[in-house]
Amino acid sequence: MKKIRKVAVLGAGSGGLMCAADMGAQGYEVALFSREEDKLTEVRAKGGIDVLDIQSRPTGIFGKVALATSDIGAALEGAQLVLNPVPYFVCEEYARLSAPHLEEGTVVLYLGKGGASLTWAKVLRDLAIQRKVYLADCNTLPYGASKKGGAQVRLENRTQNLIVATFPGRDIDAVAEVAETVFPKKHGYTIRRGQNAIDSLLVDYNAITHTPPMICNAARIESGDRSFCLFGKKENTPAVVRLIERIDRERMAIGLKLGLKQYPLEEEILMVKWNPHGEDRVLPLYEAIHTPFLEVCEGPFKLDTRHLTEDIPYGLVTFSSLGRMLEVPTPVTDAVITLAEGLLDRDFRSIGRTVQSMGLSPKWSLAQLKRYLESGSTANKRS
Repeated sequence: MKKIRKVAVLGAGSGGLMCAADMGAQGYEVALFSREEDKLTEVRAKGGIDVLDIQSRPTGIFGKVALATSDIGAALEGAQLVLNPVPYFVCEEYARLSAPHLEEGTVVLYLGKGGASLTWAKVLRDLAIQRKVYLADCNTLPYGASKKGGAQVRLENRTQNLIVATFPGRDIDAVAEVAETVFPKKHGYTIRRGQNAIDSLLVDYNAITHTPPMICNAARIESGDRSFCLFGKKENTPAVVRLIERIDRERMAIGLKLGLKQYPLEEEILMVKWNPHGEDRVLPLYEAIHTPFLEVCEGPFKLDTRHLTEDIPYGLVTFSSLGRMLEVPTPVTDAVITLAEGLLDRDFRSIGRTVQSMGLSPKWSLAQLKRYLESGSTANKRS
């Protein structure tokens, strides 16, 4: 792969600001793109972004931003790496904006929900883009971060265990080298190389852990209870965590049907084994979810928020659609979708991310699907 000199960050929300600050602090030439000029004014005036700690105090880290622009062509010109940390519902829109300006050999890494490389590939195919572009995605954002003003971002934590996958899957080694460079071990990151885009799609922490406590605490949330914390102990009782576990095991069954190595959510959360008695053991899911860091995350204080409006249609609906295609039952996942639709009076299944919207055919055999994910074609090439 080319040496990374310029990084284009597409999106200026919390994740975008943190990406731009991190890349700038590491010495990369950073171009920050937003469709909204007012999100760029302070960054442009300051010449970069200040990083705050979890207590919103200055860390002394400043990420220089060479260009803050609403011109997508200028942002992408000469960029070896494109980071796209935006909600999934605008993923396709960003792909369409970017497609004409992507250069040969550019790496595009979508951050937020796995499987987005399939969406980018479908857009490039629809627009007949012939240049070789490396398409990748990550199962979650590399940071917990909150925007604190136009040119400040609070770094709450680094998501140290990241799954990076590509479409086609055969490109993973080349792309993983880039991901390991910009999200290095010295910052605590471990990059796991996904077998294909479904690998990163399935380990969707948000869809698995956000939706049950939102559904089970709906009345409390809707009443505006300001003591509500999404990962609090009062909110996530053993019964609620059992619901999370059922959804988790359903998504694991989908992965196993595809021959993907799957880990229970409690292992995914921890990765580092807790070893109080000289023997490695993984904490049960209830203990894994209840950590001091997560329990301080206040809110949300309304139902019509991304914890349902994004995680249901672009997380659980996707699990359900894959389950139907692969003949893997997902009864608890389906029930949570139905309850969310009732609570918000919305048809999430009709707007959600399905196998068809990702460019897959529900008529494909398991072998065809595996070939497509690995090579980009369903054809069985003979030697």
